[in-house]
Amino acid sequence: MEESSRTLTAKRAIFLDRDGVINVKLPGSRYVTHVGEFEFVSGVRRALAIFKRLGFLLVLITNQRGIARGFMTGKDLETIHDHMQMELEKNKTVLDAIYYCPHEEFEKCSCRKPEPGMLLAASLDLNIDRSVSFMVGDSSTDVLAGKSAGVTTVLISEEPDESADLVFSSLLDFARYLDHNALSPVE
Repeated sequence: MEESSRTLTAKRAIFLDRDGVINVKLPGSRYVTHVGEFEFVSGVRRALAIFKRLGFLLVLITNQRGIARGFMTGKDLETIHDHMQMELEKNKTVLDAIYYCPHEEFEKCSCRKPEPGMLLAASLDLNIDRSVSFMVGDSSTDVLAGKSAGVTTVLISEEPDESADLVFSSLLDFARYLDHNALSPVE
């Protein structure tokens, strides 16, 4: 009985990678370590507004091993994310939740993408129906995490890639695709 009521109220979500999807990646594999380095990718605010209008939760899912490597602290990351959220609040597109993995690759944690830990945790915390949700990223680790979590995968890339369910050149192009295909808002 409890399971059926949970299913009825489950929400759909857009899980979003950060670097390269929400903000511009820094050259040379550098990490965004302070607010001055954070710059939104063109069209992101409009894309997030479309997702919100369509009734999706917006959940950031990001690997941040710069913490493990000592390039920044958890507090530095929190400051960057606070800045990002304040900027998004200006057009009512604030993210519903932020999940990050601070671990290094060799630590073999369950949260670092390509592992699905962050997506699974968010799904439980926010009552997300993964069967009607999407993972949007710009790398194979994002695609693998999404597939392992049972969500539709979207790769942001200029190149075709058969590993992802869908490929778009930008987050805004993906948002327009969803909007055009008349995915109605969930009540």
